[in-house]
Amino acid sequence: QGELSFEIPSYCAEVHTRLRNPSQKQGEMAEETQDDHKTEIRNSAFIPLGMNFVKEIAKELMPEAERKGLSDFMRIIRLLFHFEYLESRDKLKRNFDIVTAHQDDNEALIDVMKESKMTPSEFLDVSVDFVSDFCTLLADANFSLLTQKEWELAKAEDFMFTLPCDIAWDKFDKELLGTFLKQNPALSEGLTQFADAALLFKRGNGVAKAKGMFIMEKVEMFLEMCIMEPLLAIVGRPKTVFASLGGGGKKRSAMIKKDGAGKGLIEEERHDVTVIERRTLRRLLPNPLAILKNLFKTMELQEPTFKEVVLLYRMAKPVEDRQAGPGGVGPLILKSFHDIPMADLEMIFPEVNVTVKFKDMLINVTLAIIAIITFLWTLMTGGWTKEVITLISVLGGKVAQSITALMAAQTRYTGMMAKELQAKSANSQTGMLMHLMESMEDQECKEMILSYAVLAANGKSMTLKEIDAKCEYELYDRFRLKIDFDVEGAMVKLLREGLVEQRAGVLYTATPLKKALKRLDTKWDNLFDYKDDGGATKADDAAMQLEAARKARYQTVEATLREQLANTDAERAAAVGKLKGQQEEIAKRIKLLEDAMSSYKWRTG
Repeated sequence: QGELSFEIPSYCAEVHTRLRNPSQKQGEMAEETQDDHKTEIRNSAFIPLGMNFVKEIAKELMPEAERKGLSDFMRIIRLLFHFEYLESRDKLKRNFDIVTAHQDDNEALIDVMKESKMTPSEFLDVSVDFVSDFCTLLADANFSLLTQKEWELAKAEDFMFTLPCDIAWDKFDKELLGTFLKQNPALSEGLTQFADAALLFKRGNGVAKAKGMFIMEKVEMFLEMCIMEPLLAIVGRPKTVFASLGGGGKKRSAMIKKDGAGKGLIEEERHDVTVIERRTLRRLLPNPLAILKNLFKTMELQEPTFKEVVLLYRMAKPVEDRQAGPGGVGPLILKSFHDIPMADLEMIFPEVNVTVKFKDMLINVTLAIIAIITFLWTLMTGGWTKEVITLISVLGGKVAQSITALMAAQTRYTGMMAKELQAKSANSQTGMLMHLMESMEDQECKEMILSYAVLAANGKSMTLKEIDAKCEYELYDRFRLKIDFDVEGAMVKLLREGLVEQRAGVLYTATPLKKALKRLDTKWDNLFDYKDDGGATKADDAAMQLEAARKARYQTVEATLREQLANTDAERAAAVGKLKGQQEEIAKRIKLLEDAMSSYKWRTG
């Protein structure tokens, strides 16, 4: 195939888990609580802080004498991680350039593809390969995929985006993502019904607020409650008003407790959830009477938001004035948005057909019905007087005017949606891809740095739960951030680099800083080792054997860690309790020996 090769790597099951749940402690992103107006939001593992802020936390945890060494530690960690991910970055960018060559009119790359005689099947393989690597990238950057339950929540309610719209899914290509999901069936469980047309990733959450009278919105909602919803119920198509995610109705909190020494350790709860009160107009004004009572009253609305949203899809047909890809496929699109309210999620999709509001439709349909009834009455009575003819002419003009008004309203609503989207758009295509790759590296390094600093500063062994709780506490105590910290992912990487040691099965101890720096420095020095001693082949064989041994060790450590993570907290607590009991018994025996020896009269001379 010339310069092009087409291989699809096996897609790790762990990535499936992290895309559905960025942290294994997490469940559904949002759940209804016992309070109908409150939603329990599962915090993501995303740390929305710059690297310098995390470095400051790490330095403050360490003794003054070790802060200089810790700065070197953090710098080498970041450099090594960037180097190890370099080939993956290049492969991701290469495949993206190939799959977007035609839509970007990249003639040089198109010529290479023609010379290599790339078939539509091979092009599909490269596209699926890119989607696989892209999903891995977003999983490492602590994104998760939108689920069907979350999509139902978005469709059922409105926040500020109240325009009626319909997404034309038939204009989306379903071959690419359909093939990808068939190759990775574990990933497709629980995803949206449109997952074969578009994948939506999200991370982080926040709160959107709005304040005003919202008189027109109240009027439209009143008409819908009194006319449209009863009619839909009669024809057997009732409108969903509120969406419940069925989280079991348990309301949890993230309480922070300090230990007896005042070191700020969290004993039980973690910051893995946030409870947000949902205050949409429909929830505050559930019936027509409530609307009438509060028609001119100022309302304060509130809705959970997705802090960052990434959308991936491919169109079925090429865009006008752009070349089609092999097989006639359309462009592959990457888009990102910020601060999207859950209830307004549908507005970010392309090919959205905006229709007129129920109020506009009701006015125009009423005028049309009056005109038709008047015309029929005239035919039946034969009363073609000058006044009747004038009335019919006026009504006919009104109907024509209303049709024009409907078209103008539809255009106006489309413009409103475009303006709103422009305000929410963040980045797209290559720029977004570069941002995500940098963000992924930062997130991975932040987790490693903070976990190591917590362990090293503690001075003794800790369980995963204790490390996790301490990291979450530090982020909350300094920046009031509620993070579901990904301690498992951080520990796997630290163990792989020999920066953390595992003891007694469930306890972890930081490698002393000087020893850790020496290991990192040795690895950095040996990244490239060229010696012109005539034994190049032997050196290559030794390097391959060393790399194979390193991978085998990492896989063994990773498999062991996963097996240990599968144990219940009760089993972990039992192991720790047993160790503490043994320590106490040894301490008692030492005490007895000390007492006996102190009372013994030694002979001298």
